[in-house]
Amino acid sequence: MTECKSKEKLFMKRIAFLTDIHLGEQFPEDNNVNPQENFKRIIEDLSNRNINEIIFGGDIGDANSHNYFFDSLKDFSINLILGNHDKYLKVQKHLSKQSNRNELYYNTEDKYYKYLFLDTSSEELSNNQIEWLQQELKTEKQVIIFIHHPIIEIETPVDKLYPLKNRELIKSILIKSKKTITIFCGHYHMNDERIYQNIRQIVTQALSYQIIKNTNNLEIDNLNFGYRIIEIKSENIATELINFN
Repeated sequence: MTECKSKEKLFMKRIAFLTDIHLGEQFPEDNNVNPQENFKRIIEDLSNRNINEIIFGGDIGDANSHNYFFDSLKDFSINLILGNHDKYLKVQKHLSKQSNRNELYYNTEDKYYKYLFLDTSSEELSNNQIEWLQQELKTEKQVIIFIHHPIIEIETPVDKLYPLKNRELIKSILIKSKKTITIFCGHYHMNDERIYQNIRQIVTQALSYQIIKNTNNLEIDNLNFGYRIIEIKSENIATELINFN
């Protein structure tokens, strides 16, 4: 019995959550940000930490940067979700997970968790995704959702300007499921963590530039960038922020 319990405690996944690199786009350049140089530093850091599994949270950037992006990550195991700057038809040739629905949503699972990867490239969840999500929530396992847009409201200007369009519906579905749900997302270019009923939402800083949270108007921080390490164990989920400037 003791040996069995010790083996269960050994379960752990160590994943890097990277998001919002915006390669090849004009806006970062106009704000004195070099996303490609940031990306190189992040990849070097991941290699130094012996992290080989990545989840990318959306907003790769201009389609002309896709070859560079995927080639840079060829030595890593990667799961991808799409953001509002991404188009499925533009990235599908690079994906191991193909779809005939013109959207990229899928699941994986292990002994303890079900992982749901959602597509909000249209700035909302489609009806097909909503139906799929409701079915996937019928599980005895804890649920981890990876989605580009936050679902729980945050008091910050970008939340008022660019929220997920049908987030109230999605939030109600998650609450009604009564499952323990952890959400990892990006989009807002800032760090934030909050709990709402049965939902724990963790927003991660961008690889490119940050948006200052506690201001009345959108203000850019072009000095800082980074990613998040997620440690998933049988009994809990812990995270660590890795910051650069």
